[in-house]
Amino acid sequence: MKMRTLGVNLSKVVVHIDLKGSPPKLAYLESVLPLFKDLGVNALLMEYEDMFPYKGNIASLSSNICYKEHELRQFITAAGRAGFEIIPLIQTFGHLEHALKLSEFNHLREVLLYPDSICPSKIESMTLIKDMLKQIVLFHNSIYPLKHLHIGFDEVFHMNKCAQCRLRNETDLDIYFNHLQKVKYIVKLWSPNTTVLIWDDMLRGIKLNDFEHRDLTNTEPVYWDYAPFLRVSHNNLYKYHKNFENIWIASAFKGAEGRTATLPSLRNRFINHVEWLKFIFHYKFGGENKIYNFKGIILTGWSRYSHMDPLCEILPVSIPSLVLNLLLIKFFQEGQIENAYLLESSEIFNRFLKNNVNKHLQCEDDISLENFETSSCTFNGHQIYSILEQYIFQNDEILDKFNDVKEGLFSLEYYYKLNHLNMNTILPAIKWCNESLLDLIATENKIFNLMLQYYDVLVVQEYVNYKFYDGKKKLIGLLKLLKHYYINHTWYRNPPHRYKFHSG
Repeated sequence: MKMRTLGVNLSKVVVHIDLKGSPPKLAYLESVLPLFKDLGVNALLMEYEDMFPYKGNIASLSSNICYKEHELRQFITAAGRAGFEIIPLIQTFGHLEHALKLSEFNHLREVLLYPDSICPSKIESMTLIKDMLKQIVLFHNSIYPLKHLHIGFDEVFHMNKCAQCRLRNETDLDIYFNHLQKVKYIVKLWSPNTTVLIWDDMLRGIKLNDFEHRDLTNTEPVYWDYAPFLRVSHNNLYKYHKNFENIWIASAFKGAEGRTATLPSLRNRFINHVEWLKFIFHYKFGGENKIYNFKGIILTGWSRYSHMDPLCEILPVSIPSLVLNLLLIKFFQEGQIENAYLLESSEIFNRFLKNNVNKHLQCEDDISLENFETSSCTFNGHQIYSILEQYIFQNDEILDKFNDVKEGLFSLEYYYKLNHLNMNTILPAIKWCNESLLDLIATENKIFNLMLQYYDVLVVQEYVNYKFYDGKKKLIGLLKLLKHYYINHTWYRNPPHRYKFHSG
């Protein structure tokens, strides 16, 4: 293959830190900054939600385990000195559950039943948004100049539904863009040189001429797609190109395998990034000869699908996925292989990335995309990764065995009524329940203790309680039932006759 020096031009490589309801300890985040730096990261997207230390009238937005102001200031200062730009992400339209769930703000919902979307027509809504943005912007500008601010604007599931919005007699599109203008004005008021980022999904159905006469200055969309095989629309990108100064893209290194996923799929996350990088490699818009340079890539790492959802993959066990995909981005940026965009993902990994991944994860044995084995690795987080693999195995085994035993419960119940149980069946089942429950509790305790290195105890309690709730409930319920059959059985006291013969 020919060598070349022209690769993918991405000026910003951003790692998304999703803090909602589960902030990693700042000491841990600071400890991974050298690794991020070595892998080419130059910015962090900090999605605060309820983890920013708000003050005054909006202090109730902050969780009891939110970051302390002096600790957060110290972290941002350290990150800045290390060369990282900090980009705050504050939701200002949809995904406002952390605010709209509260009694003092629930009247600001667009639809009373749903706490996700705020009504943009209420004066109090804009006051709340203004107060949030003011505190975030002033705090960050007091440390380093705020270059970018992400205001969300994705998945606004309820818009133009309330009576006050409908009285405006405007289309959904007008309401969306008018709210965008108001939020941008607030940002400009406190930080005139800050560029606003928005997720792009609410723009995808808009026609090209519907962008006309909209003030989109200092606004840049982030086109996100987290699937292994992209569904990116060239038409949508063209519309953004014609109306915005820059376009960003967003992939996912974790938080895209399902609401209750425990570990990220290395294969799925890798293919997602490969597909994105192939897609933007020497990208040209129709009718243009010049290669278009996307401004940056945000590697999203969702901790929850929404504020009301359970925790999915935690950050420490997602480091292998992050390392792998940051190395992939560097590979495409360096442009050493002319036809890299033609290679299969497995070939890219095996020929160009595997050794470096092993090195950064401190693995003695080669890793595999299909079956990542951590036993020979010593990266920070390998222990909890291994024990969570054990949890997955245990949980699956318990579910399979439970279903088998459950299928036999009908016969147990039937013969119990006949006072006729087979102890050779029931006693091993009781033993299996006891042993499985003890093993599950032991694994739970190990995960609890390991997670305390990275998270507050309240986060750890929520995580392990949710993960182990179903398995323990099934085992305890089954054990209770089996013991009931065993204890109340009268076999030994009054053995029944299996057959009774009656003479004529």
